[in-house]
Amino acid sequence: MSRGLGRVQRAVLAYVRSEPGGLSAVDGTPLAASVTGLARVVYGVEQPTDAQRAAVRRAVRRLEASGHVEVHRRPVGSTYTQQRAHPRFRPPRYDRRLVVCTGKDDCLGCTAGDRPSMYFTADVVAMFIEHYGSLAEGDRQLWRATLYGWHLYPVPLSRPEDDYRTYEVEITELCVRRALTDEEHAQAEQRAQAFLQPHVDAVLAALRGR
Repeated sequence: MSRGLGRVQRAVLAYVRSEPGGLSAVDGTPLAASVTGLARVVYGVEQPTDAQRAAVRRAVRRLEASGHVEVHRRPVGSTYTQQRAHPRFRPPRYDRRLVVCTGKDDCLGCTAGDRPSMYFTADVVAMFIEHYGSLAEGDRQLWRATLYGWHLYPVPLSRPEDDYRTYEVEITELCVRRALTDEEHAQAEQRAQAFLQPHVDAVLAALRGR
């Protein structure tokens, strides 16, 4: 059974229905109120906290879901920069790491989920020598590997710096107005077309005069 609207929802709905911002000069519809402005009114403070704004956002979303209000986002006039990988979904890259198994919990290969190998073919000997840089060190590590085995497991590589781009992201805020009827939407569209028509005619006349 529904409990009806909560205190914050009732306060938000009453405020937006009073059309505090007036009407748009373009289409005559009520101007939307921002979440920050609503939080100031609902809580009676000049600088609402993040928690208060979050409570108002939740109330607005619930009012939107029940059809009481219309919601959109509006730029607030500021931006921030963000680094993003480019291209965003490039497959991960891996390197293969060769280690001697220690037979203990801190073994890197075992921790990575790789089962130790006990094969010691000519190719394995050559791999050890190449990896450790000398015959003496490769031979020493091979003798160590005879006890618990060795691992050759994949290690993901970090993305290179040139994979990232810096983007400027526009900051927006949730804004809300009372829900309009279908008739009000149709009238708003007609008024917007009438408002824009002289400007469209002027542009077309200028293009014909070229």
